[in-house]
Amino acid sequence: MKKVAALIALAVVLNSCGSTKEARIQKNFNAAWNEFFVQDFDQTRVVDVYVITNRQAKNANFLCDDEQFGVNFSKTLKYGICKVSVPKNHTIGEIEVANENNKSLQNFFKVTQAVAIKEADLLKSLQDSQRYPLVFVHGFNVRFQEAVLRAAQIAYDLKYQGPIVLYTWPAGAGFGFLEEKMLNKTYADNTANARDSVALFKSFLLDLQNNKIQINLAVHSMGHQVVLPALKEIAESNPKEPLINQLVLNAPDFEVNSFRKFSKNLKKVSKRTTLYCSPNDKAMIASKTFNNNNRLGACDFVEDVDSINVGQIDDPTIGLGHGYYSSRAILGDVFQTLIGVDANKRLFIAKSNPNSPYQYFLRK
Repeated sequence: MKKVAALIALAVVLNSCGSTKEARIQKNFNAAWNEFFVQDFDQTRVVDVYVITNRQAKNANFLCDDEQFGVNFSKTLKYGICKVSVPKNHTIGEIEVANENNKSLQNFFKVTQAVAIKEADLLKSLQDSQRYPLVFVHGFNVRFQEAVLRAAQIAYDLKYQGPIVLYTWPAGAGFGFLEEKMLNKTYADNTANARDSVALFKSFLLDLQNNKIQINLAVHSMGHQVVLPALKEIAESNPKEPLINQLVLNAPDFEVNSFRKFSKNLKKVSKRTTLYCSPNDKAMIASKTFNNNNRLGACDFVEDVDSINVGQIDDPTIGLGHGYYSSRAILGDVFQTLIGVDANKRLFIAKSNPNSPYQYFLRK
């Protein structure tokens, strides 16, 4: 009996220790969580989208619409804030825009105000936030207002606690009927604009670096043709510390071999790089044909990059399988990425089979 009693006592002590440890972890976690989450996103709210653009402006004003900022290239950057009302009732990943018959702010996105600012004002606001700004760079065939609303949607659905910054380059088709239908011409024009935007985007990143502002950077599709060459050039200058906290690559329309040549150098500019890709992405299949080379967004194993196949998430039978980056499933994983959780510890992430062209996959 004494032996049994001793064993029971030991079990109680061990259970008590385990319980105490878990309680302590939970207490510390809750304290950190409450300090992290200051802003609520449980109601319709106005999101301030800081905008940097090298789209050609119609005039000297700053307006948050497609008529003011079209699809032509500008050699200079303009800065502003687009205030966007994001409805609490919107479907995650969707942008429901108000029409003349229904303008309810509870159900539809709406730009409520446009404010021109100077670059110095932008940099000061980012510094004063004492948070990592989330910089979003859109992809191919995205007009100005769509880019603004998408940035607001991503920030709202992520419940992002820092500033949201949109870098919008001159993507999209012209407004004529034939221009909208000539997809190959639009792709070629957007590719040229992306290439020409690299130097301006690099100058923006260097301004952040010189002001000691670290960022999270999320990119989609052809936006990688703006971002990755700029990061390559900055990495080659051997910066003292990474400019980027988390680099998130979504469906990159970028040549695999070109990326491999400088991927190891990404460590100099980014603490961690996460690649979301899909072999089912029809846009990547089309891009491969157009460019005559393999595209990173179709998945490929790259050292020092967390490559995650999300092909199970976005069904290409009802779409291109290319727009998953703003969906509930991907944003849920991006959220864990941005707060620093390792890929193998995030929810619904599984290790891939040996010799797979990716490290992980996101379970359906």
